[in-house]
Amino acid sequence: MCLVVVLSAALMVPGLFVMPNAAGEPVTWTFALYVNGDNNLEDEWDGTSLPLLLDIPANSDINIVAMVDLKSTDGTDLVEISGSNWQVVDSYPEKNFGDGATLQWFLSEVSSLYPSEKLCVTIWNHGNAWKDVSFDDTSFDRILMPEMKAAIENAGVYMDVLAFDACSMGNIEVAYEAYTTGLVSYMVGSEESVPFDGFPYDFMWTPVALDESRTPAQVSVDMVDGWGQYYDETTFTTVGLSAVDVTSIGESITTFETWSDLMHDNLGAYYRVYRDALKNAYIAFGSKYLVDMADLGDTLLANSKFSNAALRTATTDMVTAVDDAVLAVHSCSALPDARGLTLWWGVKGDWSYYGPLYPDTQYAIDTGWYDFLVDYN
Repeated sequence: MCLVVVLSAALMVPGLFVMPNAAGEPVTWTFALYVNGDNNLEDEWDGTSLPLLLDIPANSDINIVAMVDLKSTDGTDLVEISGSNWQVVDSYPEKNFGDGATLQWFLSEVSSLYPSEKLCVTIWNHGNAWKDVSFDDTSFDRILMPEMKAAIENAGVYMDVLAFDACSMGNIEVAYEAYTTGLVSYMVGSEESVPFDGFPYDFMWTPVALDESRTPAQVSVDMVDGWGQYYDETTFTTVGLSAVDVTSIGESITTFETWSDLMHDNLGAYYRVYRDALKNAYIAFGSKYLVDMADLGDTLLANSKFSNAALRTATTDMVTAVDDAVLAVHSCSALPDARGLTLWWGVKGDWSYYGPLYPDTQYAIDTGWYDFLVDYN
């Protein structure tokens, strides 16, 4: 998250509270937030996110809960939200929210305390695509992709929707990492920087609050639509959000592998074509090295020098696989070419610093994209 609008703290006073299905009977949906405010975002929880959550209509068949760790306080609070009311229902010792073990604990705790037919988990913090997410300033730690994967697998908790209220997480490496756990169906994230306002939770989750029968795919698209409803009325022009079918990404891995291999095989012939495509394709506004994958493919295909028939076919197939996996994308006016998922094409200092970490991601190895980047650089 990256720019700020603050709402009235008067909304934060707890009121009379009745949590639906308090006896522990399974409800239809649980929406659980992993709120890492142990950094410069802590004011945005009380100032923006919680007020928006309180604007969601109460529904006895939906749980909305948050595990909240703030920098200025010692300890972690479990917060329940129902309609315009909220309360802290339990407190825990201070935890490192930049540690995958804490994410694992959170997933296990939520699934035990709030059983439901469907689960949406939102990681609320800073993000840096495949490199890391959830920065904890007290512990000087953040969750790396292998940690996130291990946390999900070890918790064994199935997530119908995994969302990131964090920058840059609309990234194919992140989506594929989620797929490899076998425990995530859909992912919601931004190719871009996310303003300090973060997710407009009221617009995003009111549709399911009014109709709990909405499917995970519908809820994922609702979140993108709600994002657009909110941000189209602001001055932000370089923000966007996408909903991704994680299973579709995983099932297309051979398509991405074929494309990566042929890109690698033709590196000697097309180095300048690749370099030009990287300059001209849509690059995420907050990064020089996260390129929109579908637009990259279209940019390559538009170059008459990109003539190898097999590589052109593989590139077309890659673009189709990405477009088919992206259920919805909403980009503001300055991002007409954003199609929903970035790919890391690290060069120069970014490659030197992060390149050694890249093989820790499953996408880098399973597709051969890491080998391509080694030789490209």
